[in-house]
Amino acid sequence: MIEEEGKVVTVEQGAVWVETIRKSTCSSCSARNGCGQNLLEKYRSSKQQSYIRASNDFSIEENDQVVIGIPESALMRASLLVYLMPLIFMMGSLWLATAVGWNDLLTALSAIAGLAAGFIPVRLLGQSTSDMCRVKVIKVLPRKVVGPELITTRQSWSA
Repeated sequence: MIEEEGKVVTVEQGAVWVETIRKSTCSSCSARNGCGQNLLEKYRSSKQQSYIRASNDFSIEENDQVVIGIPESALMRASLLVYLMPLIFMMGSLWLATAVGWNDLLTALSAIAGLAAGFIPVRLLGQSTSDMCRVKVIKVLPRKVVGPELITTRQSWSA
């Protein structure tokens, strides 16, 4: 499960909007010197908020700290669908154009058309499997007490 902590900013029926702060992992990455992402992170502001809609089964109020998560297997399946499907269509159209004997220009155009056509099933399957990557509230973190709190207890003394 991929988890992230955040603060609830809005509560809706069956869902909450959670504000998280984007964190860069560039400092711990071994490829940071040759990566363009590391350069982009240097020029961004240090803190950027993200707002994520998460399904909710708990009793949550605004400003509660929560942990949200998504299953790793769901993220992997969605990534394969989004990245692999268009490439398979593109390679298929390349193979077909080569088998027919088209010239290089038509082969390149068919590859572009195959890539574009590969996004159609991604869109259709993405709509039908949208629950696959639904972010959920995993747990509500205990509230932090800012000041002293008066707790009254009622004791009965019996002899």
